[in-house]
Amino acid sequence: MIFSFFIQFKASCHKVLKKISLIDFFIIPLFILYLIACEKIPDGIVEQTKLYYNVKTISAPANFSYSSADSNLITTIEFDDIRYINKVWLQIKSDDGSTTITTSSQMFDNGNTALNGDQKSKDNIYSAKIGISKKFSSGRYYINYFVEDNVKPVSGNLAKVASHYFNYNNNQISYPPVISNLTIPNSVTRGETFVFTLKVEDGNGPGDISQVYFKLFRPDGSQVDPQNGLGYFLMVDDGNFDTFGDRTAGDGIYSFKNSFSATTQTGQWKFEFQAKDKSGNLSNTIIHLMTVN
Repeated sequence: MIFSFFIQFKASCHKVLKKISLIDFFIIPLFILYLIACEKIPDGIVEQTKLYYNVKTISAPANFSYSSADSNLITTIEFDDIRYINKVWLQIKSDDGSTTITTSSQMFDNGNTALNGDQKSKDNIYSAKIGISKKFSSGRYYINYFVEDNVKPVSGNLAKVASHYFNYNNNQISYPPVISNLTIPNSVTRGETFVFTLKVEDGNGPGDISQVYFKLFRPDGSQVDPQNGLGYFLMVDDGNFDTFGDRTAGDGIYSFKNSFSATTQTGQWKFEFQAKDKSGNLSNTIIHLMTVN
């Protein structure tokens, strides 16, 4: 029996489908496993071609921790010539793309230390002071720097000119996820499509949840290997009911749609459910036994 599933990658903002097959007794005809991999952005100055300016230096912390006294991250970018620069701004997102701290914050070269963190006006160094709340999960984030030029006749050209990674610590108690309210049949017939769902909560907020998954064991005790490099199957909360059985995106209810093939082992199959947060904390485990007829 062929067990096949699709892994959908998001790389460089384009979707690519890759099909993988292996011999097994378990079939998931409608399962598409999302492994989200945002474009890997180089840390440092991006190669610049056909620009009327060059980046000389960027300054930003390698590590930043939240503090109730001061939660402002200050970063600067220096250019060799600013005559053709109209505007400079930045964005800050988590490395996995799940969290956005700011989508567009303007940087200034106006000497306003209090508002922008800029030390000296008109020195070709643009600065920004970004407040980072404790609500954002600890983890790895990147800063992207952008420039809009004023070159005629096609002014307003945009370019990403630099990137910088830093590690953020929100200095909050790291709570492990909690899983509950498993809804799953006690028995199914081979060839029958079924959906199961799981509620997942995290004391640090839903953005701290990294993965919700289950391991699957056959009646003979052997574990099903999805051959995805993980060793387990990922559940989703994306609102795609037709494919994954999930009704509402982002409601904390994770889902999975599945069916067993006609040649699947009959008997009692074991599901082990668990979740993991971005700090690596594991949730409680829920075990469910399902009879396959």
